[in-house]
Formats: sequence, C-alpha cells, structure tokens
Amino acid sequence: MRGLKVRRLPRPADGFPMWLVDVEQCDAEVVEGLLSSEELAAANRFRFHALRHRYILAHGLLRLLFRDRYGLSAEDQDIGKNRFGKPHLIRFPQIQYNMSYSANYVMIGVNEGDPIGVDIEVFRVIEDAAELMDLHFTEAERSAILQSASQGTCRSREFLKIWVRKEACVKASGRGLDIPLKNLECVFEGQMTSVQLDGGSYRTGALRLGDPIMAWSRRTSL
Repeated sequence: MRGLKVRRLPRPADGFPMWLVDVEQCDAEVVEGLLSSEELAAANRFRFHALRHRYILAHGLLRLLFRDRYGLSAEDQDIGKNRFGKPHLIRFPQIQYNMSYSANYVMIGVNEGDPIGVDIEVFRVIEDAAELMDLHFTEAERSAILQSASQGTCRSREFLKIWVRKEACVKASGRGLDIPLKNLECVFEGQMTSVQLDGGSYRTGALRLGDPIMAWSRRTSL
C-alpha cells in the first residue's frame, strides 16, 4: 500500500485480523478516491484538517481491505447502520468489521461470522479516573486498579487497560453505549477472558504492545 504506513497487529488465538495506522505517516490522497459520496461529505464536515485527514485514511484503508481480502468492488461495499449506529456491509453481512480512533492512530479489525469490536486509547493521565470508575466500573474492576497502581500515572494506565476492553465488548455487541459499562466486568489474569453481556458471551483481550493501548472483542458463536 504505497503512501500508507500500516502495521498488521499480532493475531490472538481467539482473535481476528487487525491493523494499526499512524495517520501522520500516511498520505490521505492515496485513498481519498475510494470513499463514497456520503463518506466524503462526512469528511468535509470536519473543521480541523487533522480530523478530516484521519477520517479519510481510516475509511479509505477499510475499503482497501474489503477489496484486497474479499475481492469486493466499490459497488459491493454499500455500508448501512443498525439502529444503534454500528456500521455493516449491506450486501455481505457475514463480513464483520470495526474501527477505533485515538489521537493520530486508527485501529481496524475485520472478521467473517462473529461480530467484533476494537478500541484504542493513546496513553494520557486520566485526571477524573476516580469519578469515571465510580460511574462505569464494577467493584472488582476498581479494586484491581487500586491494588495494582498507587500512583496517578500508573493508575491511569491500568484504568485505560480496562476501559478499552469494556469499549471493545459493547462495540462488538452492536449496541454501543446503549449498554451501561457497569453491566460487564473485564478484570482478568493473562491475555484473554470471557465476558457475559446482554445475553451473549464475548472473548476479549488486550494487545500488549506498549503505546497505544488496544483491545479487541469477539462474540462467540452459540
């Protein structure tokens, strides 16, 4: 992909193909012509160039992946949304995908069959971590963070490690933040765990590659 710096992420045992893009090292003109008229209109509504640039690269790369992995032409890539706003391919509903943005990074995942979710956060100090934990974290999650990190910076990192897993799970569910984050618990030892959410079972894990902090989730087949 000339003009694009795309990193293929390690695939976890229960995971799916994922990619990481540093948009500051990519040329948006390479993929801008692949976007639909609706996507171009959405890109042009951004007031800031950096956000427009990131949006174009994310959606253009996604269309390249559809073409190169599945042989889908532009005409085959009609995208719709469910009633909660999660996008999907209208003609090929078996192809699942999800993307997440943070700062200059974009994370993309694709899968055939089971719904998926991904989430990414560039590390930063979370000044209101205590308030957010009270609102969105279970008691076990709060205890895990407080026991593992006593300092503010370390606590922020542990907070984000749980936050991205919770976000990936609710995105995989297709209902997004319609599901309260306290309804699922993502405390676990090791790389992966199972989560029960909204009547379904999900596998979720963190990609331990340093910064940025990334997580994935896949609904397991019944």
